[in-house]
Amino acid sequence: MNDSLEIVGRNRTEPAAAGSRKRIVLVGAPRDARRLLRDLDARPVPFVGFIDAGHDHKSGPRLHSRHLAVNPRSSPLPVLGNISRLDELVDQARATHIVVALSRKPRKHLRPRLAKLNNARVRVHWISAASGALDLAGLDLDDDEPVEGQWSRPIVRIRKWARADGARSAKRVADVVVAALALTLLAPLFLAVAAAILLSSGGPIFYSQERVGRGGKRFRIIKFRSMKSNAEEVTGPIWASDHDARCTRIGDWLRSTNVDELPQLFNVLKGDMSLVGPRPERPVFVDQFSNGMPDYDLRHAVPCGMTGWAQVHGWRGRTSLRKRIQYDLDYINRWSFLLDFRILFMTLQHVAWGKTSWNLSRTTKKPDA
Repeated sequence: MNDSLEIVGRNRTEPAAAGSRKRIVLVGAPRDARRLLRDLDARPVPFVGFIDAGHDHKSGPRLHSRHLAVNPRSSPLPVLGNISRLDELVDQARATHIVVALSRKPRKHLRPRLAKLNNARVRVHWISAASGALDLAGLDLDDDEPVEGQWSRPIVRIRKWARADGARSAKRVADVVVAALALTLLAPLFLAVAAAILLSSGGPIFYSQERVGRGGKRFRIIKFRSMKSNAEEVTGPIWASDHDARCTRIGDWLRSTNVDELPQLFNVLKGDMSLVGPRPERPVFVDQFSNGMPDYDLRHAVPCGMTGWAQVHGWRGRTSLRKRIQYDLDYINRWSFLLDFRILFMTLQHVAWGKTSWNLSRTTKKPDA
């Protein structure tokens, strides 16, 4: 099903804004939206936000989300609001097209709401989420015809999606500043650890390993070497465990204190990683997990991190993969600077006291099962 339906509504007589651009708003339930855009290629698509049609009431749990990860190779979409505010949100977004992700069980409230859409200049496209791919060529997005008409409600000067883009750029600046400062302050510790590794087991001091980062891009993560050389010759690629027998004498201490992770600050400076985000995994495990869990790749929609929402709650190493994904996606959906600062503070508590149990406030949203 890939048909288009142009909704007819009240005419607009105001003059058109010069140089109008195509702007797509995605409408549907979160899981349907993800299913539709899962295989979207990496070329830029003018999505400006997502409207949640999964819950018809303002009290729906997704209303409080800030972002929605829909594709591992594109940034999460800002969640503009609930379907109950469709007209207002479409006007504020200056949308020219609406793409509705239809589930196998169509939601009865969708068609009546979209049929009553006030803005007659917005084209509505109904696409089955079961198709697993969005055919952009069929949406007539490449024509140069300007979209006529103005918007019935005033545009919010500082919009959610503009703030999101600016905040993510600021996040990168903060990563660079904090990483550079941390490397400067930790230089004496780096020298001491390097000397301890050389004296206890010889070289090399550092160990690099291929990992999968944002958008599926591969990079080499840097750590202090904590295991014996050629540790996986017999076992092959396996997850490390507490007090792993493959660790050197100093390596066991490095891993238990997380000091072995500190050289990843260089990865942060290079732009391979962020201070906070989903932990990057090895390609062999990414392929394995992606085959069994379709949502796993959505972790790659944002930069990976030295620490993350899952790790501070104890979901690391040989623990539940499903819980880890739940926490990672919850982090992506609710990302903010405040949440990043909170995770960094929790990480310090975790490293210092091994704390993984937190007395969260009632307003804190738990990850969806």
